[in-house]
Amino acid sequence: MRDMSYESLTRDLHSILNSYLDLIGCDGGSIYTLQKNIKGESVLVFKAMVTRSAGIRTVPDSLKSVVFRLDESTLVGKTGLHQQVFKESYSQSQQTADGTTVENQRILTDRVINYTTYNILSAPLLTPRGDLVGVVELVNKLPTEDQPNAEFTEKDERLCAIVSSQAALAIENSTLLFEQEQILEGFVNACVTAIEARDPVTSGHSQRVCDLTLGLAEAVNKTSTGDLALIQFSATQMRELRYAAMLHDIGKISVKEDILQKEKKLFPYELELIEMRFKLMKMAIQRDFAGKKNQLEMKRHLKELDTAFSLIRSANEPHILPQEVSQGIVELTKMQVKVDDTESCCALTHYEKERLCIARGTLSREERTEIEKHVSFTYDILKMVPWSRGLESVPNIAHRHHEKLDGTGYPQKVKAEEIPVQSRMLTICDIYDALTAADRPYKAAVPVDKALSILEDEVKSGKLDPVLFKVFVESKSYLLLDFAAKPVKKVA
Repeated sequence: MRDMSYESLTRDLHSILNSYLDLIGCDGGSIYTLQKNIKGESVLVFKAMVTRSAGIRTVPDSLKSVVFRLDESTLVGKTGLHQQVFKESYSQSQQTADGTTVENQRILTDRVINYTTYNILSAPLLTPRGDLVGVVELVNKLPTEDQPNAEFTEKDERLCAIVSSQAALAIENSTLLFEQEQILEGFVNACVTAIEARDPVTSGHSQRVCDLTLGLAEAVNKTSTGDLALIQFSATQMRELRYAAMLHDIGKISVKEDILQKEKKLFPYELELIEMRFKLMKMAIQRDFAGKKNQLEMKRHLKELDTAFSLIRSANEPHILPQEVSQGIVELTKMQVKVDDTESCCALTHYEKERLCIARGTLSREERTEIEKHVSFTYDILKMVPWSRGLESVPNIAHRHHEKLDGTGYPQKVKAEEIPVQSRMLTICDIYDALTAADRPYKAAVPVDKALSILEDEVKSGKLDPVLFKVFVESKSYLLLDFAAKPVKKVA
């Protein structure tokens, strides 16, 4: 994604460059900015170019990759190196201190734009602190009645210095804005890394949801009919949406890890405790029947325990719980074996029965409530970030991504009129990825057709936005993910 500060700087520098040409009276000029190359060295690169007689208003593509080191080999490099103003005429011979000829970097430029340079005024662009941020070069002073020979003068140097301060400030402000954007990017990436470190089984979810949501937003931008034709997301709004999608689950850092990563209805230590209890019950039965002739009765009791434990294992899985399995689990709370003269051991406690009878998924009502709190924590965390202009809605977009149009969502149970369109898109994409993701150990990935069918059912029940879902399907935004997609029926 091309940063907006770059585009804004380019516009500003071209405006400033035209001010130079008007004020000093010359045909053309270039502005170079100071950057770091891949080796970390400071170099100067073309950022703006105007040559009026040749009709040039921007830097030619063939010159955008040209760099100039801060050294004596070129005029622009020498200006940056010494941070001084230089005036040169190319009818003169230019030599360095050791007597070698200075390469005229304008030869390359002139060849590219089919132009001839006769003289140059080259000046450093310095911030009020004296930091070099670039160089400006003005070429071919225009003749006047007072100066028919058209050479740059000391007055031109003074005028150049006035405009140079404005150009330096524009470059510095753009650099600061770019650095601010980079800091924000780093913050977002660090947060996503933290989220995925706490919940490694869903690693990649935030990026996938982001890709899906931006793909849907681009499809909305291309829609020319209906209510969505009135919606056009700007570059800033797309960036805002990207941040909201990347950070929509940041509140999960507040959820206990054992709940966040819970794969089955019982925690491993809870199932181990039940298994130990069943072993104790078996030992008690074997002890009671020791030395007795009726060993078939003992085997029947032991088989009942094995069957009961198999039922527990089955109920512990995160699939939808069949009614007969649920009833069988309830009956196990009545199964008891006397382990000594005073105590009996029960197959399941009331707590274990409640956990194993969870109808769908792995979370109890209390655990699901805690998981759902992550949305409120997301909002609280994102509200503390001093979002720059145009990004202020990031917290609110993320906050609403579990709300439903009919008010049955969470955490605030708001209805359609209070859910922004960005959140509605995020909701569709979040659900789609949760259904189709193959990285969830507690469930199998749902095929694409089945996932879209589930989403369509949510649309028909008034929970998801029907217009956005139609765009999601018809634009095939879901194909942005690396899942095998099959043809799907058209949504009416």
